[in-house]
Amino acid sequence: MSRPNSSLSRKRRAAPIAVAAAFLVTACGGGGTNGAQGAISLTTQTPPAAGDVDKVTWALPQGEPPTIDPVKSGDYSANAVVLNLCEPLMRLKPDFSVEPGLAESVAQPDGSTFVFTIRPDVRFWNGNPVTAADVADSLRRNLDPKNTPAHGDVFRHVRAVEETGPRQVTVKLAAPDAQFLNSMAGVQSAISEKASVDKAGAAYGTPGTGVMCSGPFKFDSWTPGERIVVTRNDGYWGAKAKAARFEFVFFTDDSTLTSALLSGEIDGTYEAPIGSFSTLRTSSSGKLYLGPSTQSLSIGPVSPKGPAADPRVREALDLAIDKNSLVRNVLHGAGAPLRTFTPPLLWAGHPAKTVFDAAYQELPDTSTADLVRAKELIRQAAPGPEPLKLVIPSGDQMTLQTATIVQAAAKEIGLAITIEQWQPTVFGKLFYDPAARESVDLVATVGYIEVPGVYYYAPAFALKDNLFNWTGWSDPRVETLLTEGQQVADPQVSAQKFVAAQKIFAAARLQISLASLHERLYLNNRITGAPASFAYISSAWAASVGKA
Repeated sequence: MSRPNSSLSRKRRAAPIAVAAAFLVTACGGGGTNGAQGAISLTTQTPPAAGDVDKVTWALPQGEPPTIDPVKSGDYSANAVVLNLCEPLMRLKPDFSVEPGLAESVAQPDGSTFVFTIRPDVRFWNGNPVTAADVADSLRRNLDPKNTPAHGDVFRHVRAVEETGPRQVTVKLAAPDAQFLNSMAGVQSAISEKASVDKAGAAYGTPGTGVMCSGPFKFDSWTPGERIVVTRNDGYWGAKAKAARFEFVFFTDDSTLTSALLSGEIDGTYEAPIGSFSTLRTSSSGKLYLGPSTQSLSIGPVSPKGPAADPRVREALDLAIDKNSLVRNVLHGAGAPLRTFTPPLLWAGHPAKTVFDAAYQELPDTSTADLVRAKELIRQAAPGPEPLKLVIPSGDQMTLQTATIVQAAAKEIGLAITIEQWQPTVFGKLFYDPAARESVDLVATVGYIEVPGVYYYAPAFALKDNLFNWTGWSDPRVETLLTEGQQVADPQVSAQKFVAAQKIFAAARLQISLASLHERLYLNNRITGAPASFAYISSAWAASVGKA
């Protein structure tokens, strides 16, 4: 799913993107907004590499990943590394469309059955063939709570995973799931060698053990607190990686990272520091690319009690915030106001795109503040004088600036908000530990969705007792529409049911969607070839990076 980002302001499936109405995005560029240096355009791909390079040094700006075990990976740093090592069954392309990956084909004899045929002659780095047993085991690991799977909810409808041939695995669901195949384009279906997993046990994916997979790069070493090194897999079945060696260096300080990028110490990074936007954009040592993304900046309620649990208070706060100003002043134009937490990029390649587009445009445009209406809603809700507590991760200037804007907007309508900064490790507990949320009203989060499809994220907020439905909100109409829509085979009917549900849950402001964030990719002048869109989060993006 998409997830709020716990290392910044976590949320696993969290959403958004460059709005289709505001941007016309193509493979080589598109329309744009105005940023600090004028018009901003978006691109999905950087120019192709002219040749190979010996080494690329890459920054992981969210720091060291806790693991590179695909089953347990669910955040920026881990995904940026793992998908270059371990291949999923389906492959996410830079335009957020899906094609076959490690599976050369997939058949669906009925709505509840998927038959994956694995490519022939694919081998793990140790020379052993990738078999149906390896694929089945990798998928089944997501079903076992003992493995603490980061994406277990993706497999909630899976009834059985069976080896039905030497290169064939059949997944049977308890009910049809229109989202399932697209979900197999993410890290949740990345394949590891069963024998290596069994041998390593809990140590699989740790610094001393690494992983055993079949991707374009192979694990070399992990120096805790410093870097992860991977090297080209010369036996890869597909196009060989352009770089002989990739070193992923851990960063947690934006100023230090910016200096390293400008000096050439670091060759590139995704999620380039937003506070250094103007500096990086005018740099002569490299180029800052902006691409479409499913990332979003939002404020969300975390408790079934208190004023923030009242939809009227959330709507009032939404109406009080000038999103256009926030995009200009906090994001430097590298984003766009967002109408709901399901972003248009998720349905860009859907057969019913026109249905989704029309419904999105019908949602209220709250990019400009409406203080009169907001004050009236606060008068009706009468939340009382006690301040609402808004929690943000410490050290994140973008979220702090956002929270300050939210606090000032709330004051304008008679709503008091206090801001607390929590250490990232403590902050991350908010998303998985109900006890951590007991004294909190609101949380500021940057979130993302790593695979296409509208049913990947919304149910986590809109269905009762689901992953991010912390207020207990429910509506029987939404329950029916989302359940039926995800199970129906006809894409037009599925889309119509989703947008009907969206019209209801969007009005409840289950999340106050403030803005989409464009992908920010910085490349040193000596390299090129990386996808510029957020699709890197679920793809072997590093394989295409080479000599400029």
